[in-house]
Amino acid sequence: MADFENSPDLTKLMTIDPTCLSDNDAMTLAALLVDLSTEAARAGGLDRAEAVLTSLEVRDLDPAHRARWHYFTANLWSTRRHQSLTHQTWTWRSNEIDQELLALRRAVASEGFESLGLIQRAQALTNLGNILNHIGRFVEAIEAWDRALALVPNMAMANGNRGIGLSHYAAGLHDPGHNYVLAAAAHQAFRRAIDPNAIIESDGLEPALDYFAKHAQALDAYLTANPVEVDLHGHSLGRGRREREYRRWCLARRLFINPLNDAAPFEIAARDVMMLPSITVVGLDGGPGPPPVIAYFNLMKQEYAAARFACWEGLTASGVHFADRGVQVYNTLDYPAVGFAVERLKMAFRGAYSIFDKVAFCLNTYLGLGHPERQVSFRNLWFVKGRGKALHPNLDGLANWPLRGLFWLSKDVFENDFKDVTEPDAQAIYELRNHLEHKFVSVHDMFLRAVSISPSPRQRPASLTSPSKTSPPAPAANSSSLGPRSCTSR
Repeated sequence: MADFENSPDLTKLMTIDPTCLSDNDAMTLAALLVDLSTEAARAGGLDRAEAVLTSLEVRDLDPAHRARWHYFTANLWSTRRHQSLTHQTWTWRSNEIDQELLALRRAVASEGFESLGLIQRAQALTNLGNILNHIGRFVEAIEAWDRALALVPNMAMANGNRGIGLSHYAAGLHDPGHNYVLAAAAHQAFRRAIDPNAIIESDGLEPALDYFAKHAQALDAYLTANPVEVDLHGHSLGRGRREREYRRWCLARRLFINPLNDAAPFEIAARDVMMLPSITVVGLDGGPGPPPVIAYFNLMKQEYAAARFACWEGLTASGVHFADRGVQVYNTLDYPAVGFAVERLKMAFRGAYSIFDKVAFCLNTYLGLGHPERQVSFRNLWFVKGRGKALHPNLDGLANWPLRGLFWLSKDVFENDFKDVTEPDAQAIYELRNHLEHKFVSVHDMFLRAVSISPSPRQRPASLTSPSKTSPPAPAANSSSLGPRSCTSR
């Protein structure tokens, strides 16, 4: 243990030279500087913490220390966000949020994350859920908190923050049954957070625990005064085995357009029942008629459901589809996985990705953002045309939690010149879509590489010096069974 580890003197810690410390001690110093600067609200301590982390960044850290480095960097940006004079609840553009989110994602995705202790991994996942919830990506936040609780089920902060997310989600729902179920789930999470056996992972969390207790008490009163009977279990998942398998697969992955599925894989949630709240607008030409947004919503919902099913069919297909019989393709000797199942996966990806721009088209109409119809996209929806990345005045500071989540989601899926991407894998998603639409994507079955039989002499590529005697490569077997694969873009 470093001799300064229990020191509360921020001024003294700021004078320590990190270059004289081991990786572990320097990491401890950075963590202490961030924690004490948070308590003292001193920007100078944060600047010193950043200098220590910068000195560590260039070291050849082992994987576990690299994961901790990302985690402490996220804590630094989180503190800066809360201490910023421009920090507001409904800020849409924030470098501090971008950096905090990116650092936490890198920590969780890093090679050394699994080497960290259970508590530290759960803390990182809890913080990731917190920032995702803050920016409006609350479904992903619930998944992050659930991952933390899978590691430490009685962790106070993971349960309490999950309760906050679910309670806010419940408040935004217009269906009373959905509202009640999510409010009840939030109440349960708050009760677990303040349970006497809950794990309180660090000092100074008393204000948060008091906050959880007040919310638990308020929800208890609300649920008692507004009882709604909802039978969550015992519902049919379909008429046949395949349909039941499909619906269980969707439930486990929170893929139904149903708030109840976001709370848990309840059998009642195996339906895409979420609808729009009441909307009052003037119809076309001032006459009566349904608002255009309703038609857009219907189409997007149906296209999503079709893409989801196509993905499941492609992943679970076995054998050779009859549509592939008689379709001869060259065996390129790199173990290609070809066939209708593979193409269904590609179609599913393209169909799901295309919904982004349709969401933008719908929002452009509904919010009156004024983008020309032929030019609106999920990428440019948020900005003023011709003014770079200037946020649209109708959106800047708008207190719309899910809409802000879509804005931050747009940063994850765009072109390589989008400077503010906050998702490390976003470029891969964009590149895959670009190649699917405009180039080629080939899928290779790596499992076949281990079990395949060497080609017979007549299947071997003939010498290219005698084209008149050259036979084409043997047709590849159509594969509808998706084992381990690698994708190559061309």
